Amino acid sequence: MSLLERRQQFHFDIMSKVICFIVFILSHTFIIDGQHVQTMPPQYACTSSSLSLRCPAGYIIVVTSAEYGVAKVDGSCIYTPGDCLADAMSIVSCISDSVTCSIYATKKKLPECNNQYGSYIHIEYDCVPISINDSAKEYNVCQQNSTDITNDHGILKSPGYPSQFQLTTFECFRAIHVPDNKIVRLWLTDLYVSSAGSNCPNDHVYVVDNVQTLRHCGTKRYAYPYLCSSTILIQYKTTTQSSFYRGMRMYFEIVDRSPNDNCPNGSVTPAPVTTTIPTDVTTAVPVYVVLGIASPLRSFQICKGESHTLQCPANYVVAVRTNIYGVTPTDQCEDHDANKHCVIVTDPTFYCLQSCTYMYTGNRVIPSCSNKIAAYRYVEYQCVPLNTELVSPNTTCPADGSKVPIQIDSRGRFQSYRYDSPILRKMNCTYRLKTKPGNIMHIYALGISLTDYSSDCTKNKISFIEDGETAGADFCVERSYRLIYSTCSNEIDMRYIVTDDIMYSSNGAELYIESQARPSDWPCGKPLPTTSILTTPFVTPTAAPLTNETSMFARDELETDICFKGTSSYTCPFGYTFIMIDAFYGVKKQSSNKCGFVQGDCVHDALPSLTICRNDAASCYMSYPTQHRLTQCSDNYADYLHITHQCVPSQPVGTPPPITMYDICDTNAPIANVNGVVTSPNFPTYKQTNTECKRSLVGMTNRVLKIWMNEMAISSDDVRSLTEGSDEPDLVIYKNHDTKDLNDFEKLNPSIRDVCMKDYLIINAPHLAYVYCGTRKFAMAPICADNIDIQYKTASAPNFLLKGFKLYFEWVPKPMNILCDNTPLPSTTTPIDEVIPSWAQNLQLSPILSVQICLGTAHTLRCPRGSDYVLSIISSSYGVTGTGLCEIPASNH
Repeated sequence: MSLLERRQQFHFDIMSKVICFIVFILSHTFIIDGQHVQTMPPQYACTSSSLSLRCPAGYIIVVTSAEYGVAKVDGSCIYTPGDCLADAMSIVSCISDSVTCSIYATKKKLPECNNQYGSYIHIEYDCVPISINDSAKEYNVCQQNSTDITNDHGILKSPGYPSQFQLTTFECFRAIHVPDNKIVRLWLTDLYVSSAGSNCPNDHVYVVDNVQTLRHCGTKRYAYPYLCSSTILIQYKTTTQSSFYRGMRMYFEIVDRSPNDNCPNGSVTPAPVTTTIPTDVTTAVPVYVVLGIASPLRSFQICKGESHTLQCPANYVVAVRTNIYGVTPTDQCEDHDANKHCVIVTDPTFYCLQSCTYMYTGNRVIPSCSNKIAAYRYVEYQCVPLNTELVSPNTTCPADGSKVPIQIDSRGRFQSYRYDSPILRKMNCTYRLKTKPGNIMHIYALGISLTDYSSDCTKNKISFIEDGETAGADFCVERSYRLIYSTCSNEIDMRYIVTDDIMYSSNGAELYIESQARPSDWPCGKPLPTTSILTTPFVTPTAAPLTNETSMFARDELETDICFKGTSSYTCPFGYTFIMIDAFYGVKKQSSNKCGFVQGDCVHDALPSLTICRNDAASCYMSYPTQHRLTQCSDNYADYLHITHQCVPSQPVGTPPPITMYDICDTNAPIANVNGVVTSPNFPTYKQTNTECKRSLVGMTNRVLKIWMNEMAISSDDVRSLTEGSDEPDLVIYKNHDTKDLNDFEKLNPSIRDVCMKDYLIINAPHLAYVYCGTRKFAMAPICADNIDIQYKTASAPNFLLKGFKLYFEWVPKPMNILCDNTPLPSTTTPIDEVIPSWAQNLQLSPILSVQICLGTAHTLRCPRGSDYVLSIISSSYGVTGTGLCEIPASNH
């Protein structure tokens, strides 16, 4: 009889409940006949109360199931059909050989039941013998030359159990033979061994039949499920010693086989488990799919060179919540532990649909972890439904400007007006999202496309405004599925604004919204710390003069923290400029920790959002006046701002000059110095060049080039805003060895560059060219090269915002973790005098062409007939083969 049938039979009316209760009371007064397992009547208790389980002497309690229940009938503390159930085994702690066990039914919110509080707990348990009168029925699991066990019941023990724990010199096996018309029932009545490692590789008890392998380690008491096999294998192994360990004890019974089971007929002997244990897979429909809500938070970890495939059910998509890189003390891959490892949280790096594969190549450098390379990548994600019911009206904004109410009962999907239409419509609507009191809402982006591919949200956006606030979080482009906002309360204003409808690749916004009971420790919306505000007027610090320095080089990087409502001032020596290398917001792992970064804190990149201290100056004043809420850190407010900064040379000080200044336009002679400062003519006074200026930096053996942009302010051809603070290049051009000169390369490929055409600064390395315009102040990653060209041109008319540029370069010793290979890549460039294909002769569209590029090679894609054709990339993908070698692409790669 199934569990649900037993429940329904047990509770079909009040009289049956009374009778069963009386039977249970009497069972404690009678002597149980024989030494066999007794299944006890189910037990219930209301939440916030205790429940006592009891067995006769010589027996112990093994809980077979424990569930929370949310009663449909108010005040009910017993199961009735239709109640929502959730697992409650975590509250069970019956692990001693006592005949009694007390369980406290904690009041708890259940995500599986729409975050409602549990009304009761339901416990089912067995009373299992811990000893046996017939010594012939006690078996040593490690007995050598042992025969199969054929008795109808008995006990298996590990060597020396329980007081003389012993390590095994080999994997122990015992087999229990089961007649065709019988099945075996097993109870792990005691286990205490090491729990190190996933899937219990070195210390374990395995139970193997011809359908499944059940594995346990650590401390455990367990009632095994229905086992299908004519022979059951028990495997036992211990390699870790401790004075606390006891080993294992197991009880078995061979009983009549159920007439309606699904076990295969015939005698099938299972094979021992000797290979790597695969991830458990279940074909049952997950509870969250049945409920039509987002899945619980899931996670996985990959080490260097590993990959992992995420797979969601049909009509669900992957929403990555957290993407963490971790540096371990040993530099080896260890299980993720934010308390012990130095970690950083980053945004997801690519777009997932129903499934995707994550890889870690093992080359991520973490600046906040002493520039060490991460040992692993840790990812948390959810599966989010795509096709829930629409809760948004497909209408324009009310003419009177009133708010549009949207009720979220459990979940719902919002679509902007005429969503997925190729033409946006100008709108300024405020939607009032509301769910039941005591709940909050999680808002996921299924697609936000309001500004084509630009991240400038000034004209078109969707915003979330909490009550009492005048501004909130803005979103205009979200190409991946992810959680973008969690509310502070059960109501919030959502503003949808489109003022620029001339967008050709934008289709509006689609969101998935899910209601959840507000967790008791939810930090959002609570009063913020009342830290005193600085009232002393800030005085700009004066740069300290240099003393007794005959040379100037980049100084060591320094790290500081600015607490919420705190301030900090930075001052470099005279002749140096202040540059921010890295910045991130941090949430303290422990509230008792002092303000400031410690390993284990949840952090998020802040450098792109900091637009202060962008000039060529020796000092910088910074503050953290408004707390930032970090979605990636469970919507907690950041406790501090962590800054990594550096002082780099800007101008010579003293006689003779300790550093050389170079004008980019005064000559084209190469620069063969270990370091120096390169500037535009008359910097910081802007001057047009009209023609391109170029200087080369000559490399040095066993060194790499580092470049710091002290300041740049040139025209951006109206493509970038001069106040935009991103340090990424406007364009990266990938080249091959057939055309090292960038100008020649662009002549062959006239459409390669469509930004920074009239005004630019280019850092031109052998394989890559970085193109910049607009305003900048940043530090570049080290460049491996024998020779670097710096190319500069300004054709725009002067204005008060433009200055030109100044940069500092230094050839630094090559770090051990940077591999430089300046040998030419083998090229497979098609010759220019190739035969023109028939489709090109007739100026027709070409068929879809393809090319495969193996690791370490390059290939030039070229269309025939010069400028009569342009090249369009249809798709590009990387492939991993089973052999690790370059093979012809196949579906199994």
